[in-house]
Amino acid sequence: MTRFEFDWPYVRRHTLRPVLSAVVATMALAIAFWAHEHQRVRYDELAANRNAVHQDYDALVHQRRLVDRYHRRYQRFGELGFVGRENRLDWVETLRMTANGLSLPRLSYAIEPQIEVIPPVQSVLGGDDLQIRASKVQLELGLLHELDLLRFFDALQAHAPGLIKVDDCDLRWEPRAGSRANDDANLSASCTVQLYSAITSDVGREAQL
Repeated sequence: MTRFEFDWPYVRRHTLRPVLSAVVATMALAIAFWAHEHQRVRYDELAANRNAVHQDYDALVHQRRLVDRYHRRYQRFGELGFVGRENRLDWVETLRMTANGLSLPRLSYAIEPQIEVIPPVQSVLGGDDLQIRASKVQLELGLLHELDLLRFFDALQAHAPGLIKVDDCDLRWEPRAGSRANDDANLSASCTVQLYSAITSDVGREAQL
């Protein structure tokens, strides 16, 4: 054997194991990189799903709070008589009791048929599930003092069913003709009032005119 000749059996015997070890290590490293990349992609997907779930949960919590808040408000409007069919008998009885409680000398009223009102702003959530109705009421009152009119509407709004809006009032001094009893009116008031009610899908759409 010359100086530059290789002893291939010797080389193979001493290099085969390191080469195989290097090949196995390279394959294991490649598999590790592939598994790491696969797990990273899977982690990103799970993280995105988790964030989406958190966002959905936060949105549900927010919607639940809105539902609770507006449900309490809806119940309050129901207790006030604003939500539901108009109860004219109750309203007229409240008129009389209020006038008697304030010792008003005179009270007369006229209620027109109830009509549907088109609100200036339409609710995107209400749609066909909500109708606003109103009845125009003409009131003629005898008053002892100007403050009687404010007391009358304060008591009426606090106890009468429905939502009341006073459109206008005309006050006039009563002429003093001869001797009058102490309970005679010093003032007369002619007022136009709107009585509003809201009809929702759970109340029904039967008109009560």
